[in-house]
Amino acid sequence: MKQTHYELGPKYTRLLARKLRKQQVDSAIPNIKDPLSQEIHSDPQKIENTFYCYYSSLYSQEGATDRGAIKSFLDKLDLPCIGQIQNKIITKEITQQEVEKAIGRFKTNKAPGSDGFPIEWYRKFKLELMPLLLRALNYTHKEGRTPPSWKDAIITLIPKENKDRQNCTNYRPISMLNVDYKIYTSILTKRFETFIAELIDEDQTGFVRGRQTQDNIRRSLHVIHTITKNKIKAALISLDAEKAFDRVNWDFLYQTLEKFGFTQNSIKCIKAIYDKPTARIKINGSLTDRFELKRGTRQGCGISPTLFSLYIEPLAQAIRQCEELEGIKIDGREQKIGLFADDVLLFLKNINTSMPKLMTLLKEFNSLAGYKLNI
Repeated sequence: MKQTHYELGPKYTRLLARKLRKQQVDSAIPNIKDPLSQEIHSDPQKIENTFYCYYSSLYSQEGATDRGAIKSFLDKLDLPCIGQIQNKIITKEITQQEVEKAIGRFKTNKAPGSDGFPIEWYRKFKLELMPLLLRALNYTHKEGRTPPSWKDAIITLIPKENKDRQNCTNYRPISMLNVDYKIYTSILTKRFETFIAELIDEDQTGFVRGRQTQDNIRRSLHVIHTITKNKIKAALISLDAEKAFDRVNWDFLYQTLEKFGFTQNSIKCIKAIYDKPTARIKINGSLTDRFELKRGTRQGCGISPTLFSLYIEPLAQAIRQCEELEGIKIDGREQKIGLFADDVLLFLKNINTSMPKLMTLLKEFNSLAGYKLNI
């Protein structure tokens, strides 16, 4: 941006001013409603405090985790497992080629993390940085310990389209993370991509390489056509989860990874990036105080979508396996569920008996995993 400024001179100054004015208008939060008191605040400090209280509460763990209950829930499920080969893919030493490819994947002109170093800096000084980067990344990868700078994120709030901007829940929290952290998680993500399709059923088309949203759309239309043609009494049920990514229970995630066959060394890589992370929220150009995150997968982190798809798969499998939830049979296969990331669509018959069982199952999953429906 600075280089362009020097090249274009006054013309760029006018262009930049217009862009900044539009950006400020789009991102400005003139007032907000307190979720508890319902009072509307327009004072900048009170707006910051309202968001701080909301997000520090959202990312707090709700009570103690019952690891025994989680194990009991997962043990009932018929989930696939990875083996020694896949675990070695995760834990093997990070190479220079992987780092170079990761640096090349990131888009330019993006806001940096709290250390202020953008991807352009890493590209320009790639050769000089490579020995240090490799050593730091492999230390984290082997020891499961991250540098303090990796723990901190700056959360930018993006308003959801056509939603009430006075409501705290109608903003999407995007974490701006340091580039060296993002390089590491990008490498992990690429390694996971080599086998993730073996663990996640084809019902899930979000975040799995090679699968398309259209696959589930076509399948849903096929189910609807079958229901209509055969005059089947059935219901299509859409599950709307409240802040699904932000409420992920880490203990449930780790035990789910273990159920999928991940070794402790493999899981250690994931635990490292969730070791006492902190965040500050950027609101109207100011930063709130730091607070600790005790749950959630950070939106803005490259590996979060992959981890979320693994986290929600036990719920999908529990629904598939439940004989009391009767789906629609097409070509010898019972169609019960379709997922795109956290969007869940169910195809069920015998609603009078199915709904009570479904609600019981969702309540259990909520208590163990943090998954909460908007009702």
